[in-house]
Amino acid sequence: MRSRTDRKRLRRTPMTLDEALRIEQQAARGAIDLSSPHAAAIVDEAHRVHLTSELWGADATSRRRTKRVVGAGVAFVTATILGLVACLAFTQ
Repeated sequence: MRSRTDRKRLRRTPMTLDEALRIEQQAARGAIDLSSPHAAAIVDEAHRVHLTSELWGADATSRRRTKRVVGAGVAFVTATILGLVACLAFTQ
């Protein structure tokens, strides 16, 4: 298990997608010794960066755009439901 300082250190130095892919490839080939907790933490972070980029987009701009679209969709659905409830409340 990683300590808080390891997690903070990994968060302070953001890893690019290209770096994450290279690290994952080297780990898959066995070129990285995973017995070291620091090396294992870096491989875990690379895997996390790769999965995050697949889910939200490769760069911060596309992640922000995706979050805005999801937020707008949730706001639209909420406003529609509240409008329907208000219409039903005032018609009776």
